[in-house]
Amino acid sequence: MKKLLLLFAATIFLLSGVSCEKKEPPKAALILKKADYFYEKGDFRKALLLYKHVMEAYPETKSGKIAAENYVRYSQMLQSEIEANKKINFDRTKKLARAVELYYRDHRRYPNSVTDLIPKYIPKKIVDVWGNPIVYKKTKDGYVVACFGKDGIIGGIDEDTDFFIQNGEVVTTPEIK
Repeated sequence: MKKLLLLFAATIFLLSGVSCEKKEPPKAALILKKADYFYEKGDFRKALLLYKHVMEAYPETKSGKIAAENYVRYSQMLQSEIEANKKINFDRTKKLARAVELYYRDHRRYPNSVTDLIPKYIPKKIVDVWGNPIVYKKTKDGYVVACFGKDGIIGGIDEDTDFFIQNGEVVTTPEIK
């Protein structure tokens, strides 16, 4: 009889719609909404930071669970976007290096600057996906073409990954003489 009463009470509890989740703090829902806003605007880094905060600060709430799902999903999307941007930047770096090589083939010397390549070898200066210039430098023994990533400075990972082509070869660090 006790088991039947317990089963009956559990059934009533479950049918009543009472959740085992913790009470939803209004702040969690607001932060989640702000994260959604940044995601919709394309600012994935800010959105991910907010999703992570909600997920860690309110793990047992509805907002915490939604934030955790979004964090995983959008982290993967951001990584895919980073990889796509890196490929585009590398391709643009190679494009400028090819133009330099074509110029050399035609003139038996390397160009003094990127402007020497316009418009015959490239239609205009080549920039990365963030609008930073792909850099060309004539050196004593050839040239270096470089892309410095989103931050525009030497060194970095992910969006800030650098690419170098020296005298037609991809290198991790150019030797400038």
